[in-house]
Amino acid sequence: MIERTLDDVEDRAAIHRALGDPTRLRIVDALQLSDRSPTQLGQLLELPTNLLAFHLGVLEEAGLVVRTPSQGDARRRYVALGRHSSSSLDEPRPLAGPLERVLFVCTANSARSQLAAALWHARTGQPALSAGTEPATHVHPLAIEVARERGIDLDDATPTGYDAIATTPDLVVSVCDRAHESQVDAAVPRLHWSIPDPVGGPRRAFARTYDDLAVRVDRLARAACAA
Repeated sequence: MIERTLDDVEDRAAIHRALGDPTRLRIVDALQLSDRSPTQLGQLLELPTNLLAFHLGVLEEAGLVVRTPSQGDARRRYVALGRHSSSSLDEPRPLAGPLERVLFVCTANSARSQLAAALWHARTGQPALSAGTEPATHVHPLAIEVARERGIDLDDATPTGYDAIATTPDLVVSVCDRAHESQVDAAVPRLHWSIPDPVGGPRRAFARTYDDLAVRVDRLARAACAA
């Protein structure tokens, strides 16, 4: 028998208390597949600013959501699911329809969007595209190295500009704040994942990016399979 520590029990109790309110459950539901700004959450859920701030504070204290500043416009903040995001409490709802082709977009298409597209293909077997709003000349070596160690091959990947994508995807997922805030023109459904840029950081930054993307890709894949 596995004994749970006191801290573990208290954490679980805090989660249940936080989710014991319909509004906070709606907030968690709204963040299952896409990060959102507080303004977007308020508009989506029709909540006044002060009430939304209160509920976000409760969820954040329980570790269910995190709020981070944008890497594009520092005046913006994004809300995302927190450390308990992989639990059964946030099982994603089915999408409106199947996803045959997903396009992942970041700024340089040298790490995040390349990893996301490769993870999506590995997870679902479905084709995936990736692109950058300002594509780099090559995929970052650390992105290739981290992917290879986890069984993902990016050796032949090449950055592509968003404007060069000729195929219309079923869904566009921006995986960086700058791409999201550039207002990529796409007449298809969009999601946003506010993932920090690992380029310029140490190898562990690329590993964290990979792990974050793997969780999010898996959640999206589960929602797509349930459609």
